[in-house]
Amino acid sequence: GFGKTSIFNYALPSQRIAYRKSEFIVSVGDNATNAILNTENLKRELRSNQSFVPLVGSIKPDNRDETFAKISWVTSGGTLVLPRGKNQQIRGLLHGNARPDLIVIDDLEDSESVMNVDQRKKLASWFNTDLLNSIDRSSKDWRVILIGTILHEDSLLQNLRESGIWRVHEMPLCDENYNTNWHEFMTTEEIKDLVEEHRKAGKLDEFYREYMNLAIAKEDAVFKQEYFKYYEESELDKTFLENVVIIDPAKTVKVHSAFSAIVGIGLDLSKPAVYVRDIVNRRLHPDEIYDEAFAMAQRLGAKVIGIEVTSLNEFITQPFMNEKLRRGLHDIEIVELQARKGEGEFAGKGKGKLGRIGSLVSMYRLGQVYHNKTCCGPLEAQLLAYPRAKHVDVSDATAYIIEMMEHGERWFHTEGADPGANDEEAYKRLFDEDEDPLNDDLYVNDRLYDAVMG
Repeated sequence: GFGKTSIFNYALPSQRIAYRKSEFIVSVGDNATNAILNTENLKRELRSNQSFVPLVGSIKPDNRDETFAKISWVTSGGTLVLPRGKNQQIRGLLHGNARPDLIVIDDLEDSESVMNVDQRKKLASWFNTDLLNSIDRSSKDWRVILIGTILHEDSLLQNLRESGIWRVHEMPLCDENYNTNWHEFMTTEEIKDLVEEHRKAGKLDEFYREYMNLAIAKEDAVFKQEYFKYYEESELDKTFLENVVIIDPAKTVKVHSAFSAIVGIGLDLSKPAVYVRDIVNRRLHPDEIYDEAFAMAQRLGAKVIGIEVTSLNEFITQPFMNEKLRRGLHDIEIVELQARKGEGEFAGKGKGKLGRIGSLVSMYRLGQVYHNKTCCGPLEAQLLAYPRAKHVDVSDATAYIIEMMEHGERWFHTEGADPGANDEEAYKRLFDEDEDPLNDDLYVNDRLYDAVMG
């Protein structure tokens, strides 16, 4: 729907053929049929478009090789156009003395084969050995162009994207807040309606993949869409709600050149529940971070602002304290949050950051986290893509709620429990289960008993 195929399969080859810039063009698809369809559409365009006819001249089959005679063709200017499906022979092909100088690869992967690890390895091997070695590397006048949608977090397209070798141009329909990038194609409201359709159908991963080009794991995902629960601000019971604001500032010399995340969270220890109430996620100058953070704190009634200070320390805390006092917000407490080194299942590259985000899993699985769907798009995208998410600032800021609770000595109560109501019953059960209760520390040591019973 974005015109990628029209631009790279038709417009670009037409221009290179018309101006004699290519001698050998190869169109590659996920199968030979689709590749042939693309080259036949290109031929039809060259023959019917009056702008090209005088420049291109006649088009005839390539009769020099019976293998390709029915599908390849040559223009009067001498350009050979050849369609190929994935895993078909391409290495070693010559047109006269010319190797392919333009290879256009369109939707090389399909949603079925990309789920098979062996198929992914086979495709990667063919691409890196056969296809990329079909060009003349001694020449600088060649181009290999891939267009497609990322269908898997370990897909060829995703791995090339992450390699740092390829020039990458991405065209997502919207940003992580579902604001449109192309008003003429679809408005923000229309996109949000589409998101809601996918959310209700349990297909958010498909929306992120097809419209935002985000690789979302599903079968083995750590965070799954079914873990996401929602609430309405207008219906939120704020009786026992404690609110905090957490900031994950950009950690670059030019703070405004990277994204900062500010997350407003409400805690109801009695339910227990964590409400992700508000999110700001964009490039911000330092003064804008102050404005957004304090505005959110006042909007939510938060009395505590937590700031990740790793590698920044007083360079971020001291200006915040000054700004707090300048604004007369004496009732707001500033808490420094120190990144901890994460180890274990969720460690690895990024260690503490990934481990911190992974620690949210139990809360989500227990159904203790609720999202305000009007602002939680960035958070959900990052969690669904974990641990391969391109950005983790919002999910990392959210994960700091655990450290914030520890700082404030806030612990979840057992749902529906009246502290102390069942102490006697629990004491009797432990007494009955113990073989020698009279000599047991739990029986004689009230302090230990209090610690266990809480």
